[in-house]
Amino acid sequence: MGRSFKARSMRRTAHCTPATIGFLPIPDPRTWPAGVRERFCELRGDCGPLDVSIFVSGPVASMYLQDAVTALGILAVDPSDWRTEDGYPALQFDSEKIGEYSQRLTACGYAVRIFESAEHSERSAGSAARAVIINIASARRRRNIL
Repeated sequence: MGRSFKARSMRRTAHCTPATIGFLPIPDPRTWPAGVRERFCELRGDCGPLDVSIFVSGPVASMYLQDAVTALGILAVDPSDWRTEDGYPALQFDSEKIGEYSQRLTACGYAVRIFESAEHSERSAGSAARAVIINIASARRRRNIL
């Protein structure tokens, strides 16, 4: 009358393959370089989970790590702006899109913090939309600051 059932594990095995949003790859966060994560936290300072940071150096703006993934899920991102070749996600785009991107992220409940290189911020000192100023003068067009 009683059936005998064989116990089997229902635990799924984790595969460490990159995720995607749309067709763009996202490296596994467990494999993001530790030095890059530390530098990112150092640059961002005290930010919460609903804070998103945009780094500006002249004509180029960038978002990194979890902020880049957040942007990828919310914004209409040009695939040519998405970078993963260094083992972590980076979104690099024309700084003229900052207003549009900030507005969209804010509408979704995120607080957008914009960090500028000291050189660039002196030229746009009257901009009220800018936040903390850090020195990222070493950043070059289409080059990561992390």
